[in-house]
Amino acid sequence: MGIRGRIALAISFVTALAVVVLGVAVHHISGLERDSQAMAYQDELLSSALQVYQRDGSLALGAQLDDATLPSPLARVVVKGESGMYISGGDDPRVWAATPVGDGKVLSVSASYPARDPLQTALDKALVVAGAATVALMAVVAWFVAQSLSRRLRLSAAAARRIAAGETPDADALNGGGRDEVAELGRSVHHMATSLAARVSAERQFTADVAHELRTPVAGLVASAELLPHPRAVEMVQERAQTLRALVEDLLEVSRLDAGVESAQLDAVELPSLVRGIVKRARGQRGVEDVTVAVVGEGRIVATDARRVERILVNILANAAKHGRPPIEVTVEGTRIVVRDHGDGFPPGLVDQGPRRFRTAAPERGTGHGLGLTIAVGQAAVLGARLEFGAAEGGGARAVLDLPEAEDVPEEGAPVCRGGARVAGA
Repeated sequence: MGIRGRIALAISFVTALAVVVLGVAVHHISGLERDSQAMAYQDELLSSALQVYQRDGSLALGAQLDDATLPSPLARVVVKGESGMYISGGDDPRVWAATPVGDGKVLSVSASYPARDPLQTALDKALVVAGAATVALMAVVAWFVAQSLSRRLRLSAAAARRIAAGETPDADALNGGGRDEVAELGRSVHHMATSLAARVSAERQFTADVAHELRTPVAGLVASAELLPHPRAVEMVQERAQTLRALVEDLLEVSRLDAGVESAQLDAVELPSLVRGIVKRARGQRGVEDVTVAVVGEGRIVATDARRVERILVNILANAAKHGRPPIEVTVEGTRIVVRDHGDGFPPGLVDQGPRRFRTAAPERGTGHGLGLTIAVGQAAVLGARLEFGAAEGGGARAVLDLPEAEDVPEEGAPVCRGGARVAGA
């Protein structure tokens, strides 16, 4: 049960409890008042009968002298020389009044006193109807009050989800114009979202600016390295310059993926042929050597961007070659591509968090900058594909890329990166 139902139920329960307590109290008080009025009336009759008896020794209408049916509790009071009143129960309930008149004699009057009075019964029915109507009315009011509170809380929860997805929530939906705690929560969430969005935007812009600024001097450095006289110096400078250029290009790609400006050019392609071509071009590059390709079942047609699929697979293959052990096995089954190595497998950490940029499993930072798998996940998002990282049976790392078929082309990709994986990049 949600908070809306709980609030409505709690208010209804408290209202019902208050109505029951009030009804019982009114019933009890009205019963006491009825008893008091009946005994007061009998006391007046007894006073009149006593005056008649003392004046001429006769009994007034309804009066009895030494009545044998006088209730015992009242008889014990009269024996002490005091007047008393009493309401008896049983099959014939009556209200009594008695007083001693001398010579051990007792003068008494009584009247029938039914246990259920029509007025009392009508009052009880009125209390039940009014109580039920009150509970029902309060339940409706409580539901609308809880509905308003729940709606505002749902807006705050939706805003938090949009913040987690990198979006900025609507300010008007969160502010609400109220002054209570829920409105304050909405304003705080909006302020947090605005601050986070500004910070993320600044970081993205900084990354893009740095990459653009580095591209020109890196290109000049690569060209100048060819003019160095010593062959070994040329080789070392070119190697470092190429690494720096690769980093700059990866930073630019990450910046574009973060900004959401990338879009896929989808074409129908035969997946096994595409994968064989990618693996063939990848051999000998970035340490990728011992790679085998196997096709399970018939080849499938997929709607995808071949260039982005190649970018994903090359990064996964380079990651496997750098951090795993050969052989690297690529299996194509339906619209699924599975890449497996025979190394130590993915380390813990990426199971819940996914690849993180500038985190690498290399023993030293000089052998990788940790952007390969991050770029692969971003490109999968553009394709509307699912990229999973996990452990292979028998040991080793296993990456699975599920591509949509030609008839299942998504309008906007929503990838899922899940499973056990190591935080390492090409």
